[in-house]
Amino acid sequence: MRLPSLIALRTFEVAARSRNFTEAAQELSVTPGAVSRQIRLLEAELGVSLFDRTRNTVTLNDNGRRLAVTVAQAFELLERGADELRGQDEGPIHITCAPSIASHWLMRRLNQFSACNPDITLSLEATEQLVDLERGEATLAIRFTTTDAPLPASELLFVEEFFPVCSPAYLEQFGAVREPRDMLGARLIHTHWKNTGNLHLPSWEDWFATYVGEPGPVKGGMRFGLIGHAIQGAVSGQGFALGSTALAFDDIANGRLVLPFGEGCRLPTPWAYRLAWSRRSPPAEKVRRLIDWLLAEARASTIPGQGPVKAG
Repeated sequence: MRLPSLIALRTFEVAARSRNFTEAAQELSVTPGAVSRQIRLLEAELGVSLFDRTRNTVTLNDNGRRLAVTVAQAFELLERGADELRGQDEGPIHITCAPSIASHWLMRRLNQFSACNPDITLSLEATEQLVDLERGEATLAIRFTTTDAPLPASELLFVEEFFPVCSPAYLEQFGAVREPRDMLGARLIHTHWKNTGNLHLPSWEDWFATYVGEPGPVKGGMRFGLIGHAIQGAVSGQGFALGSTALAFDDIANGRLVLPFGEGCRLPTPWAYRLAWSRRSPPAEKVRRLIDWLLAEARASTIPGQGPVKAG
């Protein structure tokens, strides 16, 4: 018996997974009309309908749901076999993430992993550019995403929250900080979140409004476009910065930064860092080894009072 067109089957697999012809078209780099035509060709070849169509939506029917399971399994098997032939296991594992988490968390740990895993070659690209894991542009990516919208193939590294930090020397110079109001005379280091769009990440204005009930001394002080630079400014004694879970841990653990309020006075956010990979097939053994190691490192990287981060 002649098999249906592989192009039509691939189009159906993507459309069935996304439940949206427009999103399927974006993933396949074609037009929604082209997706619709391939689906109709497949339905004509099989002699059954696969979607229930209304004016504005398409929904998989019983035929479509049965075929979707079979087609997904078939393509997963094909992709796994192709990956094995490409020798993917023997090539470098390419990791991509933003420069801030690369320099303040990831790079400080990769040497230790490499020392324990000499059979694995790593390649790191620190960039704000969002790479396409499904097209093989990277093996793993650390993504900044909302906690209520996890990526399909990913694990949680950190849930992000912000809190005042400063160097021990600056705290000694400034004097005792017993309550938030004591911060009104502090020298502050601001981050204006360059290139972060409408993420609504917290600022000193938010912190003072939450814990003091007034704007606070937000006009002066140093200003940086990247939180990593702000944290480095705090390490060098320039004042108080709003540190974050992912980026301030090492400096706190090594004593370069202190938490003037200990476990208190923190600003939660709806954001998290997740470690993501392609959903086409399960990670290869060496990739899985790196994933498990990074997750263990993330669980160990807990700010005092925060508690362990659970994988999910």
